[in-house]
Amino acid sequence: MRVSPLLIGLGCLAAASTAVSAQSLAPGESGNRVPPARFVSAVDNQGPTEADRLTLGMWVTAGNVTTYTIGNSWNDWVLWLVFDKLREPSPYVGKAEPWLATAIEQVSDDARVWEITLRDGVTWHDGTPFTAEDVAFTFEYYREGPANRWTHHASSVPRMVGIEVLDRLKLRLTSEKPMPNFDRITAADLPIIQKAQWEGVTEPRSFTDLGIGTGPYRLVAYEADRFYRFEANEDYWRGAPVVKHLDLVMIKDPQTMFTALKTGEIDGAARPVPPELVLQWQDDADLEMIGAPTLWGAWLDINVGRVPFDDRDVRRAVTLAVDPEPMLERIMLGQGKPGTHAWPHVDSFWTKPDLGAPHDPDLAAAILDDKGFVDTDGDGMRELPDGSPLTWDLKIASNQPLFLRAAEMVQAQLAEVGLRVVVETLDPASLSALWRTREFDLRIADITPHGIADQDMLIILYRGDARRELVEDTEKAEIVRRWLEAETRADRLAISYELQEYQTRYPNRVMLWYPESTFAYRWQAYDNYRPSAGYGIFHKYSFLPDAVRTGVVDPLLDD
Repeated sequence: MRVSPLLIGLGCLAAASTAVSAQSLAPGESGNRVPPARFVSAVDNQGPTEADRLTLGMWVTAGNVTTYTIGNSWNDWVLWLVFDKLREPSPYVGKAEPWLATAIEQVSDDARVWEITLRDGVTWHDGTPFTAEDVAFTFEYYREGPANRWTHHASSVPRMVGIEVLDRLKLRLTSEKPMPNFDRITAADLPIIQKAQWEGVTEPRSFTDLGIGTGPYRLVAYEADRFYRFEANEDYWRGAPVVKHLDLVMIKDPQTMFTALKTGEIDGAARPVPPELVLQWQDDADLEMIGAPTLWGAWLDINVGRVPFDDRDVRRAVTLAVDPEPMLERIMLGQGKPGTHAWPHVDSFWTKPDLGAPHDPDLAAAILDDKGFVDTDGDGMRELPDGSPLTWDLKIASNQPLFLRAAEMVQAQLAEVGLRVVVETLDPASLSALWRTREFDLRIADITPHGIADQDMLIILYRGDARRELVEDTEKAEIVRRWLEAETRADRLAISYELQEYQTRYPNRVMLWYPESTFAYRWQAYDNYRPSAGYGIFHKYSFLPDAVRTGVVDPLLDD
């Protein structure tokens, strides 16, 4: 391993702290355009477009590179170094380019049956040919096996009931419900795994072999919670990568990460630069920065499994009392967009263009009055309808100073309508566990593009919420039922807009801001990064030849 001892020390220190081509919109469809990247630095230097080795800092836990050990969208760009999808780059932009598939065609009027033609000549990292058997196995394994971040594409939304290999490079898929966006969402998100490696694996989360993919890099070594080492796949079907070796070092603490970048211990930081550093580093001669559309967000999560949040009107009052506008200016220094645009992400193709969450504390107070939440003891804070004290906890991660500021502002805004909130910081692991344990009233957390920029995930999150809700929301359930039965892209998008409007009026979550994510790197080491919506600038497309990037990266505009 050629990572320096100092870098390993940094990591340990941090741990302690046509059918397939881009399609135009069909009649009746709508959608948003993800804004292009923005050059942030004062000077656009012209550094090398190839490199023998790069060392990049990453902030999430390092482990094996499989779909079961990389389980979220915080670090899935690492997975895509090794694995490919049928279409790329992402399910967030409403279109996708041919990748492992050369054609994906709807062959039934009800959008339940699709046929896929695969690219000939693609090989796995072990030299064996990629075939339809691998794709069929992937869908079967994800449908029948343990769940991971991607399995819902085969087991739930949509659920595959027929998987048929037609010949060496062609297969047919049939789903339980219509899947009119199969070619734009499922095919652009699902990583394809090798049948020969995985068909005997019954406990995938314990799998320790190095993953065999078709992607531009091979994982050759890793040490859990410390580093990855990748080598270029010189036989990659899209062309040999222009960076031959990638070393990824885990540095959890943001201050340590950006100190390492500033001093030259790493060549790039795969973590957005804090707003104050963006302003400080604009004139730095050794660094360049690009503002890239990561489609992330920060939100206030409301626990629908607790009283009184089972009452949709109480949740609405919380939304009306929270004002995201000053948060963007005071916390993010104006770098991004306010959560007033609501959920999903304002720049997602699938988001209703005129969606918005109103701020109306007077209406919030009136709703609370009607519900019997009144100040009975004259201290300025409301009590519960039975007269008992009302105090809600608001939990955040201890390593997120921006979220602490946001929590304090939410606390003050809710206090203005008589709601008492106590802010509590937790270590990052405990905060992350709240998604499962639900031991909170309110929490502030990051949300990745998979959660707020993917139309299918609206339904996945709805189903998770429905399991936790104390009272069934029949009106929302009916909207979801119609969405699942919709047979065309346009119908499904229109019903999705209805769902978005409903969840904005009666929310389970309140968007606070969408950051304008800015990434920094040392341009003299490598200066050929390009943004891709949902991934920032650190992803496999940034390390591929320029000629094959069309359609999977966004143009870089020098404003």
